[in-house]
Amino acid sequence: MKKVALAVVGTGNIAQSVHLPILRRLPTVEVVAVYDRNYSTARAVAERFDIPYAVRSMEELLALPIAAVDICSSTDSHAEIVSACIEASKDVFVERPLARTSDEAAILAEKARRRGIKLMVGMNHRFRTDVVLMKNYIEQAQLGHVYYAKAGWLKPYRGDGRLHALAQQHGRGVLFELGLSIVDLLLYLFRTVTVRSVSASLFYNSHPTIEDVAIATINFSDGSVASLETSWSLVRADDLFYCNVYGKNGSAFINPFKVVQQQERDVVVHTPMPPQSSVEAYTRAYEAELKHFVAAVQGLVPIVSTAEEAVERLRVIEALYQSALQHSEVHLPSEDYVTA
Repeated sequence: MKKVALAVVGTGNIAQSVHLPILRRLPTVEVVAVYDRNYSTARAVAERFDIPYAVRSMEELLALPIAAVDICSSTDSHAEIVSACIEASKDVFVERPLARTSDEAAILAEKARRRGIKLMVGMNHRFRTDVVLMKNYIEQAQLGHVYYAKAGWLKPYRGDGRLHALAQQHGRGVLFELGLSIVDLLLYLFRTVTVRSVSASLFYNSHPTIEDVAIATINFSDGSVASLETSWSLVRADDLFYCNVYGKNGSAFINPFKVVQQQERDVVVHTPMPPQSSVEAYTRAYEAELKHFVAAVQGLVPIVSTAEEAVERLRVIEALYQSALQHSEVHLPSEDYVTA
């Protein structure tokens, strides 16, 4: 099968450390060009990864004979760049979030749908081996009815430079930057039920307007509950990403992955996969995600982590911010907030 000709927009850390090394290894991909608002950076990256073109504008990029674009630029640029790619009839992979607001995202989703463009939003945790296994256990009812989940992503404090940058880009902090991926994970696992209401508390330890700790609860229509925590300032020595789900007949835990099941009078612990380092889990998930996008461009698999799902996730995030501002629970219209 013919290789997918692809260009990368944004040549910062995520592109250089993750996307480009993976894309260059894939036999189904030809990376044709890179674009960055800083042309000298784009040119240096093109030389480093042996990429034919470093271009000075999106117009120049979209005029090249490419089938797809991988967007790794800053959040504030996503909507404009995705829109331009759709109008140029290029399939798109964009790192989360799709846009700054659910309204922006909805416009992009509708534009992609009308033009028949494949638009995939980066949610690499869906492709983690342990998440795939956990989802299988839930959907095969091996844990019984799952009624509670707790998930989190906690990172140590590393200075306030990032917070000042976010204040300029979109004015939101850890709930938006890390919490969005946790919300997506929870809704992905609880995919058969709708969100009924949410509540959240935000803390501002390092910046007056950018939250660095978020604690939230999601209530589902069937009575099940999920809680989440994200932070850039809880005092801890290392990163922690985790997700634990509890069902009537068993539980499953991520990082490390294990399953605990009730069998008659005994509790049995299973470890269905060997332990992975955080770096290994991270890299393998990204590789599986980008492989899936390329296969979707080739017409071999359907797009996952769709623009429509991204709209729903952003609406939940916006409701969480509203809850924190109002210091009260926020109820969501069931027809708009459907898990997928």
